[in-house]
This record gives sequence, C-alpha cells and structure tokens, in this order.
Amino acid sequence: MIFKVKILGQVGSIAILMLLASCGFKPMYGTNAAGGAELAQILANIKIDPVRNMSGRQERLSQLIENNLQDRISPLGANGQTSYVLKASYEVQEQGYGIREDESVTLQNLRLSVAFQLVDINSDQPIMDGTARAIVTYDLVQSDFSNMTARQSSLERLAEEAANQVVTRVGTYLSNNGSKE
Repeated sequence: MIFKVKILGQVGSIAILMLLASCGFKPMYGTNAAGGAELAQILANIKIDPVRNMSGRQERLSQLIENNLQDRISPLGANGQTSYVLKASYEVQEQGYGIREDESVTLQNLRLSVAFQLVDINSDQPIMDGTARAIVTYDLVQSDFSNMTARQSSLERLAEEAANQVVTRVGTYLSNNGSKE
C-alpha cells in the first residue's frame, strides 16, 4: 500500500512538471526574458524619480519607498545607460477601529497606495502604469511611545510591500515585452 502511494506521488509530480513546462512558464529573472537580455540588467537601467506624496511633498515614507525600490531594482547600482524612468507617488490612509465601550480605538489600520509609471527615456511616454496597495494593522496601547514605534514599523512594512509589488509588476512587464537594449 505504501509502495503504491509513493509511485502515485512520483507520477503526480512528473505530471505537474510536464503541465508547467507545456504552459509556457519561464523564469522572470532568467535569460529567457524577451529581448534576450537578463532582467536584472534591464532593471539596473531604470532611474527612480524622487517619490512624493499626492500633494507633492517628500516625507520619511517617500524616502523609505524610494530606498526599497532602489534596493530591489538595482542592488549593485546602475548598469550602463538609463533606459527608463520610474515615477511614483503615494497616499496613506489611516483608520481606527476596534472601539471599546469608552469609545477609545484599539486598532489602527494603515493603507498605502503607490501609483507608478514606467516612462521610456527616449519618447518620454509612459509604457506602463499601475497601483500597488498594502495594508497593515497594529494595536494601539496606552503608551504614546509604543504607538509611535508601532506606526513607524508599520510604515516601513508598507513601504517594503509596495516596493516589492511595483518591482514585480515592472519586471513582469519588461520580461514579457522585451527591452530596447
């Protein structure tokens, strides 16, 4: 009986691998990217414009988002001539909920929306755009310092998650649509 289960598991694994290979799956960061260049090389040629909030101001969160984008797009620095510019702006919404009998809020919800555009340097036209969204909830306690620390930590997590989404979407687009290298 155990022997049959092992064989069935192996046959199932092989079938899944064959289905995956037949569906056109290709690794995003491999040399199979459209255009022949590796995606890491293409991403390294993206310049990131200063990130600002919707009213045009730069804040600490702007810096966190920009640094996370830079770390993920070109961790080793620029690799040649700039081909694209990534423009981004964001909006943060805060909402308290989990209200007690004395009408005090016990949970804080932070929502980050990052609108981004990938712009071709030569034509100065956007070739893709999108919005990355992230939500984090943290507990509110009686200590103001603890609440401030929890909020800062939540903003850092939001910036990291939104940057991951932006880079994944830009990478997927460039992997599927090639580049002008």
